[in-house]
Amino acid sequence: MTNSGGPLLDSKGSLIGINTAIFTRTGTSAGVGFAIPSSTVLRIVPQLIQFGKVVRAGLNVDIAPDLIANQLNVRNGALVLQVPANSVAAKAGLNPTTRGFAGNIVLGDIIVAVDNKPVKSKAELLKALDDYNVGDKVVLMIQRGSEKLELPVVLEEQSS
Repeated sequence: MTNSGGPLLDSKGSLIGINTAIFTRTGTSAGVGFAIPSSTVLRIVPQLIQFGKVVRAGLNVDIAPDLIANQLNVRNGALVLQVPANSVAAKAGLNPTTRGFAGNIVLGDIIVAVDNKPVKSKAELLKALDDYNVGDKVVLMIQRGSEKLELPVVLEEQSS
């Protein structure tokens, strides 16, 4: 009913989100409202209370933007660009994209699934990882050249 930070209710009176902002051309309370889904609120509020911030689980690797991946002929999955030394991803064996001796681009691993849930893009990888907590163990299905491999990895806190 409101659009300035209050609850977003469905027609039955059930909470479905928290209103956060409104886009208006007139400065009035008429326009397009934006809300955070209640499922997201339920996951984030305990973290805010415990840590004072949102803690996201992740791999702490650089993933190619979809436009770059497409230009490199990667049409399915999330292309790994960089893997920091000593990261959990490096210890699990995830390979970065590199340059060959002749300066050609050698594709790194392409993450195509997380715990058997297909990943078709960078956004889908981030969404899939949102379902996990720091310390959770997941199995990444990766494409490395012409072979598919499974890499178990323990998720760490995603740096900002």
